[in-house]
Amino acid sequence: MMRSPRSLRLSAFVFFALSSSALAGPAEDLSRAAMAALPGLQIGAGTVGESRDEGGAAVLANITYSSTGERPVGVKIATVTVTGGIGATDALANSRVVLQGLEGTSADGQSYKIDRVEIASAQGSLGALLGSLATREPFFQGANEATVTGYSAQSITVPSLTLQRRRDGKMEQAVYRDIRLTNYQRGRVGELVIGGIVTSPTEGQTGSRVEVGTSRFVGLDTATGVRTTGGAAVALESGSLGTIRGTGTNGTPFTIEAITFGRISTRPGERSLVALSQAMQEIDPASTNEDTRRRSMGLLAELLARLDIERVEMTGFRGQTEARQPVVMNRFALAGVSQGKIASFEFAGMQVSANNQDTSIGRITVEGIDATGLLALAKEFAEGRFSAGQPVPPTAYPDIRRVVAEDIDVKQGATRLAKVGRFEVESGQRIGLVPSRLRAKLTGFEAPITGAQRAQVAPIGLTNMVKLAAEIDLEYVDTARELRARNITVEVDDVGSLKLVTAIGGLERAQLEGLPGSAAVLGLSAKAGATTLTFTEDGGIAALIAHSAQQAGVSEDDFKEQIKEQVTALVGQFIQDRALAESISEAVGEFIDDPSSLAISLKPKGDIPLAALAVSMRGSPFAVLPMFTIEVKANE
Repeated sequence: MMRSPRSLRLSAFVFFALSSSALAGPAEDLSRAAMAALPGLQIGAGTVGESRDEGGAAVLANITYSSTGERPVGVKIATVTVTGGIGATDALANSRVVLQGLEGTSADGQSYKIDRVEIASAQGSLGALLGSLATREPFFQGANEATVTGYSAQSITVPSLTLQRRRDGKMEQAVYRDIRLTNYQRGRVGELVIGGIVTSPTEGQTGSRVEVGTSRFVGLDTATGVRTTGGAAVALESGSLGTIRGTGTNGTPFTIEAITFGRISTRPGERSLVALSQAMQEIDPASTNEDTRRRSMGLLAELLARLDIERVEMTGFRGQTEARQPVVMNRFALAGVSQGKIASFEFAGMQVSANNQDTSIGRITVEGIDATGLLALAKEFAEGRFSAGQPVPPTAYPDIRRVVAEDIDVKQGATRLAKVGRFEVESGQRIGLVPSRLRAKLTGFEAPITGAQRAQVAPIGLTNMVKLAAEIDLEYVDTARELRARNITVEVDDVGSLKLVTAIGGLERAQLEGLPGSAAVLGLSAKAGATTLTFTEDGGIAALIAHSAQQAGVSEDDFKEQIKEQVTALVGQFIQDRALAESISEAVGEFIDDPSSLAISLKPKGDIPLAALAVSMRGSPFAVLPMFTIEVKANE
């Protein structure tokens, strides 16, 4: 019996439908699943122009989609070829993925182009892989956490990546070559290697061209850059940039041998670090607009508060000044950066030529920097709660605990102008702007004696070179309300040393905390303390006596007697206490006869405000002597 025409038409339709479903194949299934996954990954809806199966591979062609959010990036991909591990979903199972003809663009003109990407042993979601490309700098910064953590791969190879991006408010082009990510595990990269980078200003823009050699990054976690929740996380275990060559903004060339990084950790915030850095790069640092300056300061403060940097080191810097004079810095290192605090930074092996002078510095180290107050002020400035015309609060000034400078040498041609062996400053916890303790030490200072200087210092035995050292030790003692100068010493080789020990009392802690506003009150309440001034002979007095005797045409013994007579007359004129006058004259005479040391001690007879001393000294410095108990000792 023959079937009716209607039955035949129905059978044909069912056969066609089943055949079409069967003919759709893995490529169509993969395409549908990948596009369906995008909205759940915070990526806008996408389209695939064509899906086809070619020799066991699924090929998706003419793919378009866009990220969502404040700065969306539209993506176009010519073809995506997936080999192996293809199922009915977008899940990849040890698949080989090849992407060709990638373009990403944003509304502000920033874009990227990639000719080809090869991904080996891919696992996870193809939709996540595609979604991760919806960012301005794919493989370096993610679109969002869901996309970068949605897949893994044994390796990702990108022969070339070209970016058009904004830096410091200006457009530049950056070309990356031979990019290879190894052991990519859901956002974390075992190793990232970049064969080279070239950045240059785009047409019509000013800027510098920079070339960077082979760079390596170990333990890079791209998810930390787009994460806004959770605790602190390690963003990078270590890294290095290869040799850097370029020109500065003034057109002068420079090279850097290498830059290395230690561990870098991040803290989450209201916006991701990628969004934060993008916002910073859009700002022109030279702008004088008040709102722009406030925004820039706020972004910088937020970035510094959220980054912990174990170490950054730059080696082998060679450059030039604007006058085309050479500048060299063998090493710069920054360590222990965390929420406004810096453990240390150091410059080493510096050489600068300027104004017909050559300056070399062996090392400058700054340790224990606390700029948390400055970050807080920057935040207040950004929020409009502080203006440039207001006085800066003491808490905003960075607190620095130690500075060391070594081997400083200044020359003019072959002539040395000055040399410093070592200069060191240490400070204690601050009281307002005043360190509770300050220690400074200078050693190995040398300076030549030239021209008119030679005639001035020849009487004390100096002819060619001055060599000196100095030391300061100050401390505020809270319980005694005193600032104590435990040691202020200047020592000149072949001349002698002068040491001052003194104290200033009546200094309330609250007054120190209020400086500089409390300076007037502090000046009125400050009181003189005990003071001792000691000179220790090292040839200067003997040379002066010998020179002066020769100039006077008398023997040294006769000249010494003349000095002693003059001292006795002078002391008697200003010291009414005869016994005290005789003891002072006797001590000075002993020192003149055999110069070794001379110590003068002044002890206040009561509370003596420094303001009263200043008034008394207007007529004559000797007018204040009756206010003190005086003692002079020689050669002890």
